[in-house]
Amino acid sequence: MLEAVGRIVIFLALAFVVLIALALIVCALALHTKRILFPNFLLFVTSVLYEPLRRLLSFFHVDPTLIDRVSIEIRNLLNYTEFSATKMEERVLLLPQCIRSTECPAKLSPLDGIHCMECGKCAISELSTICKELGIRMYISPGGTFAGRILMHSRPKAVIGVACYPNLHEGMLNAKLMGVPAQGVPLTTTGCVNTTVDREEIIRRCKLLQISK
Repeated sequence: MLEAVGRIVIFLALAFVVLIALALIVCALALHTKRILFPNFLLFVTSVLYEPLRRLLSFFHVDPTLIDRVSIEIRNLLNYTEFSATKMEERVLLLPQCIRSTECPAKLSPLDGIHCMECGKCAISELSTICKELGIRMYISPGGTFAGRILMHSRPKAVIGVACYPNLHEGMLNAKLMGVPAQGVPLTTTGCVNTTVDREEIIRRCKLLQISK
């Protein structure tokens, strides 16, 4: 009996190692070729084995955000068709307050977040102007919980979210639970203040071509 249990444990351990190895290989290929194979399977594995994969990468001195980058790209890919079928005016761009200038004069509304005054002191001003041209509503959230409140209040058909990896993972999951297809854009530098974003990537996500229904 004990021998059988031991064999089962060894088998499960080997299967676990193989699964992690396969996930890492597919993640590496995805970043190298810009093509994601078996996206649903890979998203499931990276979600379930998130911490073990990050620790293993750190152990081998590989940037652990590789897992985060692949996970976000998979979610973007899976949401692409539904997202791109929405009209511009049905979309919202949700930005984090950490990209604001420390001299930002904007005020916080308890209903829909921070109202940009387009002072030109940070990237938000340019994004605000572009969103107005496209007809996309833009919101600046002071926190993750507030972001959910904004989505409940604005009721968009699609959302482009910008945040650090942990908040982006949580936000895209919450959007999915709300039935709102999301496109995620991670911050290029992280922190609580003076973070930076890839403005061109945000604009590209905002302008994803619509697909005829």
